[in-house]
Amino acid sequence: MVMGSRALVCCLLASCFATVGPGSGSARAAIVISGYTDATNDRFTNSGSFLLSGFDLSGIGQDASGHWATAIGRNVVISAAHLAPTGTVTFYPANDPGDVPVTIGIADGEKITETDLWIGTLESNLPDAITNYAFATEMLSGPSEALVSAGTYQGVTAFTFGLSQAVNPATRDQAVGQNRITGYVENVDFLGNADNDSLLMQRDDPGDTNFVTYESFFQGGDSGGPTFVDDSGQLVLVGTNAFRYNADDPFAEDPITGSGINYIANQSAFINQYIQAAAVPEPSSLALLTGVTALIVRRRKRKSSSQC
Repeated sequence: MVMGSRALVCCLLASCFATVGPGSGSARAAIVISGYTDATNDRFTNSGSFLLSGFDLSGIGQDASGHWATAIGRNVVISAAHLAPTGTVTFYPANDPGDVPVTIGIADGEKITETDLWIGTLESNLPDAITNYAFATEMLSGPSEALVSAGTYQGVTAFTFGLSQAVNPATRDQAVGQNRITGYVENVDFLGNADNDSLLMQRDDPGDTNFVTYESFFQGGDSGGPTFVDDSGQLVLVGTNAFRYNADDPFAEDPITGSGINYIANQSAFINQYIQAAAVPEPSSLALLTGVTALIVRRRKRKSSSQC
């Protein structure tokens, strides 16, 4: 929930973001999902009852260590800077672990300005069997380190990816839960970044007003994983997993805990420019371009001959 009392918000943020920690470290731990089962939450169990069985998840990749890379362009992926992927990224066309995977090397990558977002270029374009995702573009703002409304996303149930409780190879270690987006915070004091903007998802217990089925809470290894919302049947990326937070609420018996993601929309201009700069024409486009160029050259030669 968004805190209604300014005093409570300030208290929460003063204690929360001073002690905020990465959602992943060296230790691997499965994302906490209330009511988890392999059939409903593990992507590669390939069950008809899987939470996102009706969606295309092919653009969610991992490197050999399980670090995440989500496709947002035909040759561009995004993750968290503090746990960015390296080497090669493996994608699966569907949720069947028996499918032939697509593995592509990372050509280059960089941290996005003063944020915990990382963006990278693949060595080649993804094949048609692998999708890339639209991402949020709604700019949000507010006072630094103050919890405010997340705009269109306030109260929306998001889908959160993390490492699975099932025993899977690192390149397909994916589980999905969900949680409500409970607010937006600008300039979160996280890993020394001066411009890190975040969406928060509070951890609720069964019976709480905001509790949702398969409610999730980030653990070690989940950083960089994607968080999506459903926009008219299409997954839209709202950010990459970043941290867990806790805060002592003086009006509650227990600490408030939750998960935070790096909100992607506030960096959408930078990201779009990066995607455009990294774009590699598809073979058919290259053929068309070559043909047009040749035609122009022939016309110029003919024109020059007539003028002589």
